[in-house]
Amino acid sequence: MTIADNLAWRTSTRSSNGEKCVEVAPTADGVAIRHSKRPTAGTITFPATAWDTFVREASSGLSSDNGVAIVTTIGTDTLVKSLHTALELRFDEAEWTAFVAGARAGEFNFASQRCLNK
Repeated sequence: MTIADNLAWRTSTRSSNGEKCVEVAPTADGVAIRHSKRPTAGTITFPATAWDTFVREASSGLSSDNGVAIVTTIGTDTLVKSLHTALELRFDEAEWTAFVAGARAGEFNFASQRCLNK
């Protein structure tokens, strides 16, 4: 069993039945993401401030400057590549669109939870 197995993973409410999605889970000091189709492939973990930057970048289509992962487009797919490991998470257009819509709606804003945990 890994640490990722114990996290409370969630997807955007805009995802189709929670399948084939960007999965997001708050951690003790940040947020982890993985692909629901390949959960054992690995996770990319963001410190809290880097997560907030990543969500802002993804929501606005801005260049990646969060220090943890870069986001690029390959055809209609979106690739989230870790800057610290060889891990790459590839999402199709529907998966990434659902994540971005959820991010824009504030579904992945864990700042209030961090305040409650202090």
